[in-house]
Amino acid sequence: MQRSCKTIFKYTLSLVLAVCLVLGIPISKSEATSNGIEDKKAIILVLDEVSLEELLNSNTPNMEMLLESGAIALMNTRAKSSLANRGSVYLSLGMGVRTLASTQGGLAFGRNEFYPLLDYNSVSEDIKASDLYRLYTGKTPPDGEIINVAIGDIERTALDVTPNNQVGLLGKIAKEKGIVVGIAGNSDLNTPAREVTMLAMDENGVIPFGSIGSNLLTADPNVLGGIKLDQKRLLEEVDRILPNVDMLFIDYGDTGRIQRTDRLTTDLIREEQKINAIERADSFLGEVIKKVDLEKTLFMVIAPNPSREMVNQGNFGLTPVIMSGTNTEKGLLISSTTRREGLVTNFDFAPTILNFFGITEPKSFIGEPMQIISNENPTQVLLDNQAKFLYLRKYRSIFHWTFIVLVGIALVGFYLPRFTKWNGIPKKILNYLSLTVMAVPLTMMTVSLFGYKSIIFDLFYVFGGAFIIAYILNKLFSEKLMTMTVLGFATSILLLIDIYFIEKLMIISPLGSDAIAGGRFYGIGNDYMGILLGSTLLAIFSLFHLYKINKPIMAIFTAIYMSLVIVALSPFFGANMGGTLSAMLITLLALMTIFDKKISFKKLMIIGIGVVIGIMGVAALDALFNPNPTHAGKALESLVTGGWSKLFEIIGSKLGQLFWNLIHASWNIILFLQVLLMVLLYRRKNEFLTKAHESYPNLFKGFIVILFGGLAIFLFNDTGTIAAALILSYLFIPLGMLINDAQ
Repeated sequence: MQRSCKTIFKYTLSLVLAVCLVLGIPISKSEATSNGIEDKKAIILVLDEVSLEELLNSNTPNMEMLLESGAIALMNTRAKSSLANRGSVYLSLGMGVRTLASTQGGLAFGRNEFYPLLDYNSVSEDIKASDLYRLYTGKTPPDGEIINVAIGDIERTALDVTPNNQVGLLGKIAKEKGIVVGIAGNSDLNTPAREVTMLAMDENGVIPFGSIGSNLLTADPNVLGGIKLDQKRLLEEVDRILPNVDMLFIDYGDTGRIQRTDRLTTDLIREEQKINAIERADSFLGEVIKKVDLEKTLFMVIAPNPSREMVNQGNFGLTPVIMSGTNTEKGLLISSTTRREGLVTNFDFAPTILNFFGITEPKSFIGEPMQIISNENPTQVLLDNQAKFLYLRKYRSIFHWTFIVLVGIALVGFYLPRFTKWNGIPKKILNYLSLTVMAVPLTMMTVSLFGYKSIIFDLFYVFGGAFIIAYILNKLFSEKLMTMTVLGFATSILLLIDIYFIEKLMIISPLGSDAIAGGRFYGIGNDYMGILLGSTLLAIFSLFHLYKINKPIMAIFTAIYMSLVIVALSPFFGANMGGTLSAMLITLLALMTIFDKKISFKKLMIIGIGVVIGIMGVAALDALFNPNPTHAGKALESLVTGGWSKLFEIIGSKLGQLFWNLIHASWNIILFLQVLLMVLLYRRKNEFLTKAHESYPNLFKGFIVILFGGLAIFLFNDTGTIAAALILSYLFIPLGMLINDAQ
């Protein structure tokens, strides 16, 4: 009878399991099981305030093992906060957007953990964390072992700066997809410092499994700050949590604690302590590695915040990241967000984790999953790249200000004598100076080929080389207009070649993007956008004047050439929406002026509306058919999902950036000078502009297009002041040369 009951039970259980399989009913605790990802694990080790050099100089056999079959990169981790607010970086990683966190974001506790109401170390009435959550939010916390009691302030602070975004987005999506999240460790020192929970939590501030209490710490008089993580206790908690979760964050807070307690020590002692902490973390990582199936586990090591020493060196935004897992290889990380080997962003972190579990959320994140480019010596590549980034960060302003001063001297030299009794600078010197200024973008583009070794050599190469180019061209061509045509086409063609084929020169030029600041990572920036449009228009209309080309042929040539410029600025290459709008508008204006069509306000409005519709069409195609949409496609998607509020957010952000640059950008000096010249020349147009129009009618058409183009660039770009000043330089300097020769 007993055997019969067992047999019946066995067959009944088998039948139930079979029905579950047929009907697709999940039979485990997690929806992840039904998705076929129950065996996968993602383990993220957080080593805050650690530099690339500190990682490489430490004895870390387990991280080195990961790197043998994995990849490394520098990750731009900037957020919308001061460097003192370390929690903003954690929140940004989890939200996939640069945002601002509450300064109380580290107040996370175990659900039943008690918290003193008055002070962390004071004797006071304690309150359970779940009750504190209810007190602050008015809600009962959802199920989960870890709760962040500051979720209300976190959400209020973040959404005030970045509205239409989701706090705890990574945790929210993980929860919806059946991926269970856990966390272990803390960065406590005198007060709770559990900001890492803002990376792992869901929209309610809850994490399903975890252990982050002060009982994970142990006293050690040989460690700065006197406390460190108790590895045995932490490992016990990882043993408890790991079987229940799919994604585990480990906050090995010893590195951060050392940074906050090193004020009285020497640099040597701090560095020794930091390396010891990194090596302890590596030893702990080795124990965790033993507990998982390496064929089904993704490991990541991240350093969300830069150390104080990194910031003092100029690196306030790039920290190391390591990734190793299934189907990875030795090399460098890259993403579609940056398109640069060895460089990724905090936007890419969450999509990478979710992508490992087979989850794609293109509409939720502006970042893209990290990929790997094979490389046998990735650490040396990163060290070289970091050295270039730091060099440019340190000396960029010297290149810019030297260029600005030369442009300013040329403008003052050409025009001040026309409005005062000053005799001015000799013509020959002014001509060489103006041609040198126009050749500077060429030498700025190529200086990186020789390596950034010495600021003296590089300045000589850029400005001395530009003078040599000007000298040679001046000897080759007696006609100043021919010299300007050659320089214009040479600059324009080199820029287009770099955009289409090389994809390197502009990026690491002194006029290019800043990887540390993280404004733009690939394609053409606003500096070179103004130069590209200005040099192209000057070259085309100078050619038009020199060879008396008939209007239809000139229109065809202009349309074809400008189409190359438009595509180069488009989201598919340059990711410069403002530049694309400006280039399309400029092309239509150029064709109108070639055929002597009058430019009225009504026509400008119609052209502007048509251009915007065209750009929206390009963005729609990008969003619909590009598997990895560019910023344009994602912006359109966010507008569709976010509605008017998202549109107003984007407009507000762009206007804020525009006004900031209008006040702070160094090129404003040139732009203000150009506006003043515009007014003065118009007031005496019969004396200067009318003569120039009569002598150079076709070239003068180009000057008009450049003028309107400068206005379009200023309006369509958040850093339009710089691009406008540079494009207008291709009007006022050539015009000054022509006026100077006519005197």
